[in-house]
Amino acid sequence: MPKPLHFVTLSGVPIDIVELKWPFHASTSGSDWLVLHGRANLLGDSEGQHAEVAVGMTQTMKEALGSLAEEHAEGLVVNAIRKTIDNGQLAFLKSGKLQPAHVTSRFYSFLAKAIQFPTQAEDAVRQMMRRRAYWLGRDGAAVEIAHPYDCQYVNFSHDQMLAAAQQLAAQGWIRLEGDRATATAALLSDAPAMVAAMHAGVEAGKAATKVTA
Repeated sequence: MPKPLHFVTLSGVPIDIVELKWPFHASTSGSDWLVLHGRANLLGDSEGQHAEVAVGMTQTMKEALGSLAEEHAEGLVVNAIRKTIDNGQLAFLKSGKLQPAHVTSRFYSFLAKAIQFPTQAEDAVRQMMRRRAYWLGRDGAAVEIAHPYDCQYVNFSHDQMLAAAQQLAAQGWIRLEGDRATATAALLSDAPAMVAAMHAGVEAGKAATKVTA
């Protein structure tokens, strides 16, 4: 069984990405884009809000990446969806309205010949990690705190992520064993702030795309 794709965006929105319909296929709209359909469910939501997504990739990116196989491109797809949410360009709805997310050369360094997302400030990364530990570890589960997709998303090395996690542990937000974190009572008591950030991120997407549930 594939591992669940549970992540938190930098804007604080917890998501479960499901139904990625591999492989990429040619667009049916007549453009030269390649498309992959999927769905992002809103974690912690009892109303079934979700975003049906059409991830579009340019031919330039296809040629740069070399392979669009699932094992090579899944992280890029996940993080492109997250960035689209951060930019307020995906709305979580109860309906099945299809919405675009784009994979373009802004997520690639031609100099390094590698996928490269913008480097984030350490404070923002620690906040994202706190939210990850909360949303994915509310039931007491140990959470992988330096997931490779998270490293790519914020452009931090695995060691940089662990150093940030160690700071969170020193501040009493998480208990850290290796690269696994569990939420402390202090973190769980910060639930109102976690929920408020989620709602703010969701509402930003609805407002920007001018759609309602």
